Amino acid sequence: MKGQHGGVVVTGMGALTPIGCSLEQYESGLREGRDGVGHIRSFDAARHRVGRAAELQGFEPETQIGAPERAHMARGTQMALVAAAQAIEDARLDLGLEDRSRIGVILGTDLGGMPSSHHGYQDLHHPYRQRRDVAESWRALLLDSFIASVADQVAAAHGLHGTTLVMSTACSAGLHALAVGVDAIRSGESDVMLVGGVDPLSEMPHAGFGVLRSLASDRIRPFDKNRDGTILGEAAAVLVLEGEDHARRRGARIRAELAGWGGSTDAYHMTRPDETGQGPARAMKAALEDAGVAPEEIDYVKAHGTATPANDVIETRALKLVFGESTRVPVSSLKSMIGHSLGASGAVEAVGALLALGGGFLPPTINLTTPDPECDLDYVPNVSRARELGTILVNAFGFGGNNAAVVFRRHPEAA
Repeated sequence: MKGQHGGVVVTGMGALTPIGCSLEQYESGLREGRDGVGHIRSFDAARHRVGRAAELQGFEPETQIGAPERAHMARGTQMALVAAAQAIEDARLDLGLEDRSRIGVILGTDLGGMPSSHHGYQDLHHPYRQRRDVAESWRALLLDSFIASVADQVAAAHGLHGTTLVMSTACSAGLHALAVGVDAIRSGESDVMLVGGVDPLSEMPHAGFGVLRSLASDRIRPFDKNRDGTILGEAAAVLVLEGEDHARRRGARIRAELAGWGGSTDAYHMTRPDETGQGPARAMKAALEDAGVAPEEIDYVKAHGTATPANDVIETRALKLVFGESTRVPVSSLKSMIGHSLGASGAVEAVGALLALGGGFLPPTINLTTPDPECDLDYVPNVSRARELGTILVNAFGFGGNNAAVVFRRHPEAA
């Protein structure tokens, strides 16, 4: 149901990624097929099986967040605040002219501020800490350790009094945040929603994925025959969603329409996806139906594309269930360049797909050199292509069988 506001449009975006901490850098990195994976700098990886990850390059919160607010703030919170500020600026949204009770925040995350809180907890037990320092740090540490704090801090920073939520549905969380934001606008509850995702790199999931033998030894190779796992990354992205009527009234620049979304659950296994591909296919079909779009109208699919042996084959099967066995719709995995940012990935990669939509190009799947007979679609190997795009599909699938898909469409008034 579209609701009283008509369609839902994207009017602003912000993103911090391993290939750039601005929209311009992110887009140029996608066009160039830049590899954001390198040796881990943020913790001692020597004791882990894999010592590589995709960390942010050029992220300097001290220049974007005032010192008093930054003193005890978790890295994930810093990332969310900077991405949100970028998105608000990109949307040219003057919050002083808006009813802030009708603006909400929904972010997807798996970790929130917990990684920083873990290190802070260890530091607080240092015998030379002063009692007053410890008391102040414990307060900040406790507040940042709640996953919900990443969204609460964004709302507080901008005085936003609408619905504030955190989605934590594993690796589909960022895309689920977009979906719930759409429904908040369609229902008439909100005029504007800040939606997206954030996850910092953390030693704990890095170790856990290593134990599961899910990490690649060197680089991430989605859909390649020799792929041997994913590479974890860190990222943040925020999108400004508005009711179309509201955006027009304030003279906003419209980037695209968020035309529909769909979700499903495999109900199969906590870590293994259903081998038939039926779960992801249900989510994609639901998104197309919600958007009123036929499969043949999709010009590009941003795949989940984790480069694990199981995911890439199953996602290929799911795409064929939706688009047909002989489909030639272009598909690519942005994780090949920016790694897997867990709960943030759906939102971060949605921003990348929207940059492709607005910029007229197909992002590549890099490191794809040896075709896999079971992965036989057009994955845009290694080099981006110029291509005018009208309608695109974005996928995100997570542990627990959580599947989400979103359809974006070029808007007639898009800049």
